[in-house]
Amino acid sequence: MPRFVLEIGTEELPPRFFPPALSQLREQGEAMLDRLRLTHGEIKVYGTPRRLVLIVADVAAQQAASVREERGPSAKVAFDAQGKPTKAAEGFARRHGMAATDLVRRQTDQGEYVFAIVHEPEAPAAQALAGACPDLIAGLSFPKTMRWGTTSLRFGRPVRWVLALLDGEVVAFALADLRSGRETRGHPVLANEMFPIAHAAEYERELERHFVIVDPARRHAAIAHQTTDLAQSQDARVVDGGLLEETAYLVEWPTCALGGFDPAFLRLPRPVLVEEMRHVQSYFPLETKRGELIPSFIAVRDGGAEHLPGIVRGWESVLRAKLIDAGYFYDQDLKTPLAERLEDLKGVVFQEKLGTMHEKMERVRKVAAAAAAQVGLEEADRVALDRAALLCKADLTTEVVTDISDLQGVMGREYALASGEPAEVAEAIGEHYRPRFASDEIPRTQLGRLLSVCDKLDTICALFAIGVTPTGSADPYGLRREATGVVSVALEMELSPRVGPLVDTALAAVATQVAPPKPVRDIAAEVMSFLRQRLETYLREERGVRYDLVDAVLSAGFDDVRAAAARAEAMQAVADEPDFLPTVMAATRVANIVKGLAGGEVQPDLFRDPGEGALWSAYQGVLPTADAQTQAGDYVGLFGTLETLRGPIDRYFEDVLVMAEEPEVRNNRLSTVSAVNDLFRRLADFSLVVQA
Repeated sequence: MPRFVLEIGTEELPPRFFPPALSQLREQGEAMLDRLRLTHGEIKVYGTPRRLVLIVADVAAQQAASVREERGPSAKVAFDAQGKPTKAAEGFARRHGMAATDLVRRQTDQGEYVFAIVHEPEAPAAQALAGACPDLIAGLSFPKTMRWGTTSLRFGRPVRWVLALLDGEVVAFALADLRSGRETRGHPVLANEMFPIAHAAEYERELERHFVIVDPARRHAAIAHQTTDLAQSQDARVVDGGLLEETAYLVEWPTCALGGFDPAFLRLPRPVLVEEMRHVQSYFPLETKRGELIPSFIAVRDGGAEHLPGIVRGWESVLRAKLIDAGYFYDQDLKTPLAERLEDLKGVVFQEKLGTMHEKMERVRKVAAAAAAQVGLEEADRVALDRAALLCKADLTTEVVTDISDLQGVMGREYALASGEPAEVAEAIGEHYRPRFASDEIPRTQLGRLLSVCDKLDTICALFAIGVTPTGSADPYGLRREATGVVSVALEMELSPRVGPLVDTALAAVATQVAPPKPVRDIAAEVMSFLRQRLETYLREERGVRYDLVDAVLSAGFDDVRAAAARAEAMQAVADEPDFLPTVMAATRVANIVKGLAGGEVQPDLFRDPGEGALWSAYQGVLPTADAQTQAGDYVGLFGTLETLRGPIDRYFEDVLVMAEEPEVRNNRLSTVSAVNDLFRRLADFSLVVQA
């Protein structure tokens, strides 16, 4: 069976574009084949700096024939009183390439409707693929796209050629101003020329003959093997930090070599050295088994071993220049203690409408004070948290951070220690930006976690307050990342503050600087909804909690993020028990009758029916146990306690008319039911659980 190869040749794509682009290419490529009714074998996706590749084995030579039914308008609309087709019927038939007289009338549960029986015949695979490939390519999305020339196509980088082969046959189609063909391009230095591929089976082999290893996994393995061998030759190990995966997408023919630098530069803080080597120059730092950096590095060349000594000298020269600058900046920064830089923050803009970083820092301090009061920090920790909040942005005015922005916070820790600040203050400063991205570590210290949550909440609230919110795929301020950070940090905190009051504090602080375009309570609701979406995603995708259980739990409140997650997991744990749905049904009866009502004080002397006293007695009997279980976070146990109320609830609704004619009796009964409902809502809003 034929092999299909689609190669999209581009100008050099950034490494970060590849993981999502290749994932899309695989998923959308498979969907395309299914849509085309082409059976197939294994799908592979490859990428190099200048190409994205889809390879499909054992593609059917012909599309499978298909017959499908499309429902149209109702028969009453499709035909007039004389039984003649109306314009609605004619239009529907025309869309499906047939006459109105070919439509079929058929009885359904909703009445009589007309149907189009659409026959899709077999077609050659090459023909089907030619019609679908342009949409597949144009449908790939990237963090940033560009247009070029006079074409309307948007892509991660300009597309320069397209190869499309089904075995030896070109799958011919047009893409922007290009035509697909059988030619590809070799290595940009070792074989920089276009050359033809005679047959899809020869694709990888021919590229390798032209010094392109198209499989990123093979490049990754080659770099890992070479760097490990070179590091062991120095009795050291590689400091990776994600650079290996990135480097695999920077080269097509990797060759690694060892370089070095003056040991005198080891006086610089480790983060400076690592950042200059790893993120600025894409060099691998080396460290001893004790974790101490050595004055050596490994770099990856895109090419062979020719003239490698001269290239290494060039690498060393570039790094030396960067480290000289870094050393100068670091020495200059040390002359000014961190606390003396606070005034300079008034010259650093946070956001045009929201003022400076100095103003942001003052807002963060207010939120941090509220968080400290909530979780009951001791006085010494409160002072340390406030000091960390005061100094957390001061390193933005330093030369090193100005030169390498990724070191913000990290250098704040270094300068805080150098300025004589307490270690706990320095650690909180160094950690408060974490997590910066999905796989980043969360802060390790309690103060670092609190400061991280407070800083991120201020950013979210401040931008929401001026109407800057994420829309679709556009999120220029990274607010989704910030919200995910709030959730991920809060989930790990032993002393977790409630986010609702912190949002209120943050918005109140913003309101003293700018006039929000809408009531603050509405903005607070939007922020909480935004945070809820992040928590929903986490619980469903990371913890595997059923969607309706997540909805039920969060609708009952998620101010305490950690407790909300524990409640959701408890609901998931008991959802398959035989008594779960009967308890849900009982709780739902309670919730439905008091929806939107606030209960008052229950007065037993107004009870008129034995069922009232029985439910109230059962409620009071379980309340101490429920209080203890809620306090301890034993939510599985809490469900077991709530389950015991099922019988009294069922009897209550069988024997008692809640909406009694006497207002006092009616209100008292509603208050009784409301108290029971509040107890159930400690776990979830059971009325939102799917009862199936």
